[in-house]
Formats: sequence, structure tokens, C-alpha cells
Amino acid sequence: MTLEISNIMQKHPAYIDGASTIYDGAKKMTEENKGSLLLGSAESMKGIVTERDIIKAIAGGKSLTAPVGDVATKENLIFVHEDDSITKAAVLMSKHNIRHLIVKSENGAVTGVLSTRDLMRESYTLKELANVKNSDWFGSD
Repeated sequence: MTLEISNIMQKHPAYIDGASTIYDGAKKMTEENKGSLLLGSAESMKGIVTERDIIKAIAGGKSLTAPVGDVATKENLIFVHEDDSITKAAVLMSKHNIRHLIVKSENGAVTGVLSTRDLMRESYTLKELANVKNSDWFGSD
């Protein structure tokens, strides 16, 4: 049995407007206990901003009042589909050195986010990942 992403993904992603501040993004992540926010809206998703994006921005001297859209990833976004396997998701995360994947439905609508935390919370995940060849893993934390 292959575990599908739809079984473990966060089905209610949090959104933020790109004009909101980096501080607003960090506060919303904290309040909603999320490691990422999707930029835009459910109808028009324009990117993703993660904890790592905010940390890098602050360490790089960006003001907390700068627009969160300035530090978000808006190009070359990596998506998975709800019916993809968690193995595929884990390999993509490792290969691209990312911790969050945007999940789409069959018709292309954004339906959630999958994080490394989601993968690790699922006990079946470890069994699935044990079947991945070492040569398929790339990158680091």
C-alpha cells in the first residue's frame, strides 16, 4: 500500500497578502502554528513564504516592515498532487532542499501544503521511506 499525500497534508493552508509585512507573516505563522503561508488567496495563489524565508530575510538585514511578498518564493514553485505518494514528496523535498510542498488537486486547484513535519508525524511514512534507495536522496536539512 502506498500512502498518498492527501492522507497527511495540511488541508487548510494559511494565506497572506504579499503587501503584508514580514512581521505580519511571522505573527500569522505563530498564531496558526504553520511553518509556511501561501501568498495571495485560494483563488489566486502567487507563491509561498516559509519560516526559513523570514529568518534569511531578517539575518540579511531586511526590516520587519518590508513586504512579506519580497521574501516569498514566487517562481519555480514545486507542486505535488493529492494522489502522489509520500515517497515522491520526500524525494522532491530532499532533491530541492525544501521543507514545504504546495499540493494541488487533479483539476489544478491548490488544496493544501505538505511539510516535513507532516511526513514525520505519520508512522506509516517511515515505513514508506525505508523503501527509497539511497541514490534517490539529495541535499541536506
